[in-house]
Amino acid sequence: MLIAQRPTLTEEPISENRSRFILEPLEPGFGYTLGNSLRRTLLSSIPGAAVTSIRIDGVLHEFTTVPGVAEDVTELILNIKNLVVSSDNDEPVVMYVRKQGPGEVTAADIAPPAGVEVHNPGLHIANLNAKGKLEIELVVERGRGYVSAVQNKQPDQPIGHIPIDSIYSPVLKVTYKVEATRVEQRTDFDRLVVDVETKSSIRPRDAVAS
Repeated sequence: MLIAQRPTLTEEPISENRSRFILEPLEPGFGYTLGNSLRRTLLSSIPGAAVTSIRIDGVLHEFTTVPGVAEDVTELILNIKNLVVSSDNDEPVVMYVRKQGPGEVTAADIAPPAGVEVHNPGLHIANLNAKGKLEIELVVERGRGYVSAVQNKQPDQPIGHIPIDSIYSPVLKVTYKVEATRVEQRTDFDRLVVDVETKSSIRPRDAVAS
């Protein structure tokens, strides 16, 4: 006998940026097929924004230091790669940091243009001493997945512009499991449970809906 029942999707929020989604009932075997496909799509195909290159005043390459700044340029780049940004702009846009020491430079010191938002303003970028001064130009672009610094390097890139690795995906982690569920007298239907964790730039439900 054919048993037809429309699957239902429910969300169980775990935190602001993590939710558990339950889809049931599914035909036997469909849970693994759908779970694997959904995981791959969420991790690689959801568009996002990231910094693709930077320019630091007085710096020509990444293997150097900035006077009055505790971190070297390589450390600055590692910190900047942790920026969580979103952009409504289809074209590359520029953000700026201008800070005079002494004190800490955080993502809250970044001045984003219209249509761009920094979602983790407490992110540490650098420490400046009394003589320290830091001026950074950050190029933000939209994209998907992961793009290396080598791929971000442009043939006509001006001297002093340093390409960096870009992680566009707003989804941090996706795991899933398949459990058995009952439909009338049958107990071999699938129940798909998907755990989704995102960056602060997008809610898990919006990532799944996209």
